[in-house]
Amino acid sequence: MKADKRFTLYRIGISVGIALLIGYIIVFIASFPSTDIAFMKKMKEAFDSANEAYKYFLTGALIRWRITGAAFNQSGFIQWINEAVPIIITGLAVSMVFTAKQFNIGAEGQMFLGAAVATAVAIYFPGIPFVSTVFVIITAMAVGAGFASIPGFMKAKLKASELVTSLMLNYVAFFMGLFIIKTFLRDTEAGSLVSLEFQQQAMLPLLNERYRWHIGIFFALGMTVLVWFIMKKTTWGYKVKLIGDNMKFAEYSGINSSKMIFQVQVAAGAVAGSAGIIELLGYHGRFLWLYSPGYGWDGIIIATLARNNPLFVPLAALFLSYIRVGAKIMGRYTNIAPEIVAILQAVIILLVTAEAFLAKWKQRSINKEATQNEINAMPVQVGDTK
Repeated sequence: MKADKRFTLYRIGISVGIALLIGYIIVFIASFPSTDIAFMKKMKEAFDSANEAYKYFLTGALIRWRITGAAFNQSGFIQWINEAVPIIITGLAVSMVFTAKQFNIGAEGQMFLGAAVATAVAIYFPGIPFVSTVFVIITAMAVGAGFASIPGFMKAKLKASELVTSLMLNYVAFFMGLFIIKTFLRDTEAGSLVSLEFQQQAMLPLLNERYRWHIGIFFALGMTVLVWFIMKKTTWGYKVKLIGDNMKFAEYSGINSSKMIFQVQVAAGAVAGSAGIIELLGYHGRFLWLYSPGYGWDGIIIATLARNNPLFVPLAALFLSYIRVGAKIMGRYTNIAPEIVAILQAVIILLVTAEAFLAKWKQRSINKEATQNEINAMPVQVGDTK
């Protein structure tokens, strides 16, 4: 129904607005001066400080504020786009699994292990422009798919909870990845645990060398179109959605639910596996994560905000990346900690996923649309005038 889709957009927008308002209140309280001055003066200073902080928070990714005026913030813009790339990809992976009403949260481990194994290819595979890059990415996707097949198989054949198995396997993937880097690929001349540098031919081309704006965003958008086409325009995608909507009906229709669950887990693992290596190939040029970067967990947030619609995933990821970059810039220019973004994320997710939030408004909208449809469907009587 159009009313249902319209309500979903309204609820997300209102949730974001409420979260930003709560964030402003928190910033205002944190900015309240402790000096012994008049209360109204304290209020004015707190409002001024909060307004200044939110100015950087909401516009810092695009605007560089100077004494002479505002200017385009090229570094902030590029950082915004680059940071959105891996969470677009993991968001797509999670949305595929969530569409089937499965709760595999192993994208983090699939991404990490895929990047670790593909690092070996990026270092030692013969340096052939374009071919090396493609082979590295395919390797990461294959590793991600292979690792995702474990919880997929256990769910399909052994009825094991994919939530538990995928969560536990994240830690296995993390320590396996670190073992591979430390034992076989470590740069012993570096001052920390990092891999050897990737071959230059394996790196993604740069759109801006100064701030290392790479073409990963085009890969992410291309992956978005591909996932959308598969999930919305193919028989396989329809089967996945049908399993998520009503598994018993899907089975009565002749769909092998166990087989489809396994396949969607593997497909999502392949998508998630490419997220980490794209980040490394485009920006860092070597494996340098000593801890899990969290992109897989971000994918859950993105898929939830996008309501599992692949076309909305880039918008949700760009929004999350934007407020994160803004929070970092705010932290540099004010005394407000950038961790405020975690509070905003939590509020947005709680409100978006809360079925009771604005439920009465939703019901009224649906009833109004249904009534109007009934009126429009009524036959015109003889003698009626338009």
